[in-house]
Amino acid sequence: MQQVKLGFLGFGEVAHHFARDLTQRGLSGIVAYSRSGAKAACDDPLRQRAAAVGVELVATPRELCERTNLIFGVTPGRVALQALRTIRPHLRPDHLYVDASTAAVDVIERGAQLLEGNAAYVDAAIMGAVTLSGIETSMVASGPQAERFAALLAPYGTNITVLGGKAGAATAMKLIRSVSMKGLAVVLIEALEAAHRYGILDAVAQSIAGSMDERPFAQTMKRYVCGTAVHSDRRVHEMSEALALLQSMGSSSRMTRATRGKMLDVTELGLRERFGGREPETIHPVIEALVAANS
Repeated sequence: MQQVKLGFLGFGEVAHHFARDLTQRGLSGIVAYSRSGAKAACDDPLRQRAAAVGVELVATPRELCERTNLIFGVTPGRVALQALRTIRPHLRPDHLYVDASTAAVDVIERGAQLLEGNAAYVDAAIMGAVTLSGIETSMVASGPQAERFAALLAPYGTNITVLGGKAGAATAMKLIRSVSMKGLAVVLIEALEAAHRYGILDAVAQSIAGSMDERPFAQTMKRYVCGTAVHSDRRVHEMSEALALLQSMGSSSRMTRATRGKMLDVTELGLRERFGGREPETIHPVIEALVAANS
């Protein structure tokens, strides 16, 4: 197993929590480069914060590269390519550059192209809160060297799922997952606002929580997807009634209107007839039918 010589490009929250845990688990010699860190005086709180988690702040991108073989890019997504261009001249073929920035998929794909012939590139998406789980935070990784990345850090208790395929797949997974996770958050907010206006907030919150808790979410997801495919026509009517109630109270209704619209689209596809009025055994036939209809 190759010895890990780890560096961070950027030293914010992610680097701090990862470095703290890695140091506690026996990885030494961690370095980091950031523009603010390079300018920090010896008594600067930033240097003290870095030292407390076993990190030495280096003065230049060249030094970062000279002292590492694995670099975590943890810059803001808007500057991910700019940061990569800064260190690119100093990278070696044995370097593994792991882009864990919050960049768009096309930025990740361009980053991989930028490093072709210079160093290996891995797309890594952080899927949870590093403030809660540190280095054990779930990550997904893609790109030809994703397996190598996972293997290098496995001894330190990381939780990395390798997707395989090209760089960009991990970031795409994170963003597509956000459609559901962030969408669910605002749907809940809309429902609970209406419940509060009607004076039944606690009862509605408990009822929703009970529905979510009664079975594993994989089963709930199948029920939602397959049930909507077969029963969308009557659910359109229910959402129309819900929309009318929200509007009568002056409550927010953007998500409810969108839900009703999507259910109308599903109804028009005739999936109930296609599936003989029976819910499919898996979500795949439903999703494949929707993709085909919108291609």
